[in-house]
Amino acid sequence: MTTSHHSAVTDAFLVTDKVALVTGGGNGIGQETAIVLASAGARVTATDVNEPGLLRTRTRAEELGLSIATQSLDVADPAAISDAVDDVMAAHGQLDILVNAAGIMIMRNALEVIPAELDTVFRINVGGTFFACQAAGRVMTPGSSIVNLTSSIQDRTSPGRITYAISKGGVAQLTRTFALELGPAGIRVNAIAPGWVETGMTDQHWTGNDGTIDHDRRAEYIAMMATASPLGVVGTTRDVALSVLQLASDAGSFITGQVVRINGGAFMA
Repeated sequence: MTTSHHSAVTDAFLVTDKVALVTGGGNGIGQETAIVLASAGARVTATDVNEPGLLRTRTRAEELGLSIATQSLDVADPAAISDAVDDVMAAHGQLDILVNAAGIMIMRNALEVIPAELDTVFRINVGGTFFACQAAGRVMTPGSSIVNLTSSIQDRTSPGRITYAISKGGVAQLTRTFALELGPAGIRVNAIAPGWVETGMTDQHWTGNDGTIDHDRRAEYIAMMATASPLGVVGTTRDVALSVLQLASDAGSFITGQVVRINGGAFMA
């Protein structure tokens, strides 16, 4: 491979001079995605309702020699989402990449779910993603990309996760519809459905009521989840973030309306 050809391949994964907005950027996949996009050249604004988490994101970026802007945002509020997009446009004059990583899970068996819980999960997971796509879609230009985070739980759920599962199924469907409607404007819309990845959302499995971590339980749980993969592995937030980068960059220019399953083969569709 010649040097120029190698450079062209590498450049396809860069997002230099692109402007990105990442929701849920204070933790887990959202935080790692903000770091990866910034590393690939994007001017990134990470948002989250978790302000201490945003501080950690900004600190991590600075330690890596990167700069990430942060902004408090509750995606359950459509007006606040619209304001966040307006702020990015005011600061940069463009919005090229939107990543919807904000989400919530409430564990409850189906017969015990109360209306307020269903409403909360849907306002954040579905409504937050929907209204962010809507606000971004109104200002994005050809070549822009939206990446939504759904979950492998849409393919195979488990007890206690019904509200999360059906909300993520909704994210998959709204992704396809936005891809169809924004396609003529040259805007790509895709979703990523990660398999099991250790994030703040999974800490409940080995964290006590007093906040202490049972490290043996953590190791056992991760080993158990790895058995679902033919590779015998679990994913990392970086695995998912790199897949987001592909979809957000020119390397994904022929991909739209897809739910990309990043799960080590644990679920095959």
